[in-house]
Amino acid sequence: MVRTKVEIKRIEDKAKRHTTFTKRRQGLFKKTKELVKRCDAEAAVITFSLAGNIFAFGHPSVDNVVNRYIAATSAPELGEVVPVHEEAEDAVIGTNEDEETLGLEVPLDDMGMTELEELDRTMTEMKKKVVDKIDGIISCSKN
Repeated sequence: MVRTKVEIKRIEDKAKRHTTFTKRRQGLFKKTKELVKRCDAEAAVITFSLAGNIFAFGHPSVDNVVNRYIAATSAPELGEVVPVHEEAEDAVIGTNEDEETLGLEVPLDDMGMTELEELDRTMTEMKKKVVDKIDGIISCSKN
């Protein structure tokens, strides 16, 4: 069986575009997970749908990989203190099959009112933890 080359162009039909986005996103996450397992790598993938939904996958977590990338690509000024975030309690919304891997998949269109309220509570708790962590880092850097 020979594969034909598909021209890469925008899919005009909204339903087909959504279906393709969902399938390709899942495939991208699957390939990233495979890369992580086979090569003992750290990786993160973040996508935003046209509807504004955020889909993220990362190992050990998206935050760890993004923080590591930012630290590696931005050179601190001489004498500047660069905070290092230790592994903290991660809030997980949607887990993958692998217990080690944390992910974030929030397709809001598929959620009912109860699920949205639970997501809101979880996000509020997560925001509080982030604010507390930032306050702790700021107070430590002042000392």
